[in-house]
Amino acid sequence: NPDWWDKPRHNLDRIEFTPIASAPTRVAALLSGDINFTENAPLQDLDRLRAAPNVKVLAATELRTLYFGFNLGDKLVGSNITDKNPLKDLRVRQALYMALSPELLQKRVMRGLSRTTGALVAPSIPGYDARQEERLPFDAARAKKLLAEAGYPDGFTLSLLCSNDMFVNEEELCQAAASMWARIGVKASLASGPRSLQNPKRSRGEFDITIHGWANEPQIDALSILLQVMHSRTGPAGVFNWGQWGDPALDARIDAAAAEMDRPKRVQMMTDILQTLHDDVRFLPLHQQPMAWAVGANVGDVLQMPDNKARLWTVRMK
Repeated sequence: NPDWWDKPRHNLDRIEFTPIASAPTRVAALLSGDINFTENAPLQDLDRLRAAPNVKVLAATELRTLYFGFNLGDKLVGSNITDKNPLKDLRVRQALYMALSPELLQKRVMRGLSRTTGALVAPSIPGYDARQEERLPFDAARAKKLLAEAGYPDGFTLSLLCSNDMFVNEEELCQAAASMWARIGVKASLASGPRSLQNPKRSRGEFDITIHGWANEPQIDALSILLQVMHSRTGPAGVFNWGQWGDPALDARIDAAAAEMDRPKRVQMMTDILQTLHDDVRFLPLHQQPMAWAVGANVGDVLQMPDNKARLWTVRMK
């Protein structure tokens, strides 16, 4: 656009967007030079792309943090326990947490490129505190004891709802988690599919456990996740509260933080709320997911920011 308001840094005269859903096809198109850039390079193909003489790989972690969300309603939707909801018991949530090996998930599923965390927001998000990084230890034996203490010595069944086209290696992550939970007696029936089918189910609460991710954009403020995910569905709040995660006391604290105009006080209020969610294991945090971009040799420097969005107006072709 010759009338663009800013001073151009690029030397582009045309940008063509080509949706390629298939990862192998996307990689082949990049290697052949049919496309110059992808912001979705498959993790399993990064070594192959790095070895190609005409491709450069940019890999880092993004702002988005992934976690498992529990259905905290009165009953589960896919369980053999029909008279109550085991997930409402803190000991059960702790058991599911301790049954997961973050090291195996990070190395095998995420190819070593994710950042394991115990927090629900990235370190650069106001409201984050290093104390939130502390994870419950991986301890399957202790997890089984906690289940027994909660009244489920033989475990139970539940449904696990995931997508295969939303988060990085989401389906593989859910498969690995289901396998680890099975070792403590919790048998998760995995239902995976495209987000166009899965997100309506999530919104209706048709899951026992589901995977969720939040980058706190565009505000870059922890209030984003607190107000839209953790708060009960009231008015404009709780749009993504899929698992009845809110309660009146939590809602009041979030509302107070939203109305606080003193920034240091506001940030501390958000930090305290996130710590409460952390200690209560209201969610099972996993990692900041990796972002992997790949560009052709004819593309100059590309500005990679942690929001995983390309600033094409900064790109210069060689």
